[in-house]
Amino acid sequence: MKFQSYSLGKSSIVYKLLIIVGFAFSLAACEWGDEIESLAQPDPDDFAVLSTDTVTIKLSTIGTDSLMTGAASRMLLGTYKDPYFGKVRTMSFFQPTLNGGLSLAQEAEYDSLILSLRYDNSYSYGDTTKPMNLTVHKLLKDITDIPSGSAYWNHNSTPYEPASIGKITIVSRPTTTALLRIRLSDALGKQVFEMAKNNQLTSNADWINLVKGLVVVPAATDNGPIIGFKWNIDSTSVQLHYHTPLVSEFKKDSTIFKVTANYNQTIADPAGTQLAKMPDNTRRSLPSSQSGNMAFMQAGTGIMLRVDLPYLRNLKYTQYTAINKAYLRVKPLRASVTDAFRVPRVLYLYRLDKNNQFYTDGNGAPLPVTLLGTEGGVSSIYFNDLIKNEQYYRFDISSFATEIMVSETNDIGGFIIRSSPFGSSGTFRDAGSEFARSVDRLVVGDQLNADKGVELELYYTKVKPK
Repeated sequence: MKFQSYSLGKSSIVYKLLIIVGFAFSLAACEWGDEIESLAQPDPDDFAVLSTDTVTIKLSTIGTDSLMTGAASRMLLGTYKDPYFGKVRTMSFFQPTLNGGLSLAQEAEYDSLILSLRYDNSYSYGDTTKPMNLTVHKLLKDITDIPSGSAYWNHNSTPYEPASIGKITIVSRPTTTALLRIRLSDALGKQVFEMAKNNQLTSNADWINLVKGLVVVPAATDNGPIIGFKWNIDSTSVQLHYHTPLVSEFKKDSTIFKVTANYNQTIADPAGTQLAKMPDNTRRSLPSSQSGNMAFMQAGTGIMLRVDLPYLRNLKYTQYTAINKAYLRVKPLRASVTDAFRVPRVLYLYRLDKNNQFYTDGNGAPLPVTLLGTEGGVSSIYFNDLIKNEQYYRFDISSFATEIMVSETNDIGGFIIRSSPFGSSGTFRDAGSEFARSVDRLVVGDQLNADKGVELELYYTKVKPK
């Protein structure tokens, strides 16, 4: 950083600014009741505190190579058609495992083989009044058989048998129903049962040879919701039910194959939408001027909304001007928000350069836009002003604006808007994040859109020269 010396003559502009700073610190150092004997006060006519909301804001949309979705704590299932994002489809691949061997009494008799999924009653997206058609398929490959250090991403897929071993049509009730139970093929169930009776399932390896894993596939023609199901070792399982005839009753029993590995695939087909114009190269953005004066963000598929303030630094060439506060106000496109397609509850800002590469810390984790005077990242909840009938996010980007003003290189870059923080890992930075395990989305009109969605509230002080 370069320092320049200034004359501190009483009539100088710098002197006046220092008086204001000194006045503020003097007040901060005083306790209530203290007496201030003398204080030189500046002439208020020498200063003006101004505001503006006409700063140019450039919006664009960027994609990402992939989102890490392995070992996701929420399994996602469903297909819906979005007027802004196209057809969005999610399916979950997973592996039930056997803890040790399985041996059954010769008197035991088979009942059923059930896939049990526990609803994550905090998450659904889309129209839950429409039916979902789900099929279950056996995987042709062990999903744990991946190179060391690798992971599963949202675009990955594992080959599976085309013929299903189970199917169901439901109208989901994720907030009132605990479990989704899908009966699997009796042919498979009886095969597992007979192998257990014949002591042919002595280890998990024997089970994996028979069932390498499963995938639940939503129908491509569905247009309903995407539903979240909890994934942990106690929530999702395959259950082999059987009973043993006794003299006076039936003794019912079951064996649980608990899921110990999983990943979600979330893909979108943007055909017929503005996002069909997205560049293949993730270092390039889709300007809002080329996408119907709109920019987009969608969790799950990795789409993020980029913001740039290309002309803010011109304010630095206005003599004797200093930024006090800067707030970015973001309003979702009103037509894009419905009961089924809600906006994210909270949004977060992260910095990136002109090539859409994230600025990172020493651990390789992306750097957030920080609050002025702190290291905390900037975020905003979704405000709903019922009196004015306005819905918006409001971000304090004073630190970012100040950096633009003092920069000598004009290489500050911009920032992206996303629906959850990054993780601390530089390699798998989206692992476990809400951005990787949901499909929430946001549509924002630029400053030329009839429903303008962005505005910079800029407050600055200007010293009037003598």
